[in-house]
Amino acid sequence: MSTRPRLWRAFEDNEITHSGAHYLLAIAALGKLGSAPRAAEVARRLGVTRAAASLQLRALQDRGWVEIDEQQRLRLSSAGADVVNRVMSKHEVLLVFLRELLGVETDTAELDACKVEHLLSDETGAALVRLIRFARSGQPEATAFLSEFRRTTAHCRPGALCELCTEACLLAAAGGSA
Repeated sequence: MSTRPRLWRAFEDNEITHSGAHYLLAIAALGKLGSAPRAAEVARRLGVTRAAASLQLRALQDRGWVEIDEQQRLRLSSAGADVVNRVMSKHEVLLVFLRELLGVETDTAELDACKVEHLLSDETGAALVRLIRFARSGQPEATAFLSEFRRTTAHCRPGALCELCTEACLLAAAGGSA
């Protein structure tokens, strides 16, 4: 258990929620297809009711991320576009990290990246970019590190915990080896 019991509350202090990020991403994607979308189009794309979409869109408008014109068409503000761009970049960085460096299966990597993209700090995102650049650099140290990592198969004795998995063995939970 964490020695900082209030740390979990920082989860609520994120810039945007998972749902909010997907609404902004939907507006951006629909906008690229043609004219600015209406709330009903966003609701259809996300598989939610118009009422749910209206509530979330109002919250995004209140944050200054979405603008609604006189025809009820939605556009991202410059601040909203900035959020979308950072979330999309973090998603891509996470996908590369999970697939290329860690060897996570594509479907799992996509799902995990979607879960984390809006939670990841800019600092951590930048650190992942540096790590990926190093891994892709072709430097002998990077090549040796990746080669050794890929060769390493960790096993734990049944019921044993290592210095990392202090409460439950994650290797066993993932099928025995990673």
